[in-house]
Formats: sequence, C-alpha cells, structure tokens
Amino acid sequence: MKDPDEDFYGTVVCELRQPLTALNGQVQLAKRLLETDPSRATEALDQVVTQIARLNLMLVELRDRARDATQVEALF
Repeated sequence: MKDPDEDFYGTVVCELRQPLTALNGQVQLAKRLLETDPSRATEALDQVVTQIARLNLMLVELRDRARDATQVEALF
C-alpha cells in the first residue's frame, strides 16, 4: 500500500516540474530568437510569464493546504 505522504509529494514534484520544463524551453527559444525574430522572442517570454504565474499559484495553494493541515492537526 502506498504511503499517502509519499504519493502527495510525488504529485507535487510532478506538478512543479512541468511548468519548470516549459519555462526552460521557452527561455532557450527566446534566447535563440532575440536577434533573428524579436517578435517571437517576446511571445516566448510572454509564455514564461504565464508559466511563472502558474507556478506561483501552485505554491500559494500548497502553502495554504499545509497551513490548513497544521491547523487541523492542532485541533486533535
């Protein structure tokens, strides 16, 4: 039987890794396009901003859930 904590942390790592992978790809693309196609470089950087916002939302949700779990544990 799987440990619920292990499963939770594995899910969190996977969810955080996906936007980081996208960020890495978009930054590499933007770097290549800066001189040849500034418009596409800007689009790639816009995607970076979007992925950073997504990561931030996930981290806020994770923090809030951890805070809620701590408060629930304190009740018992």
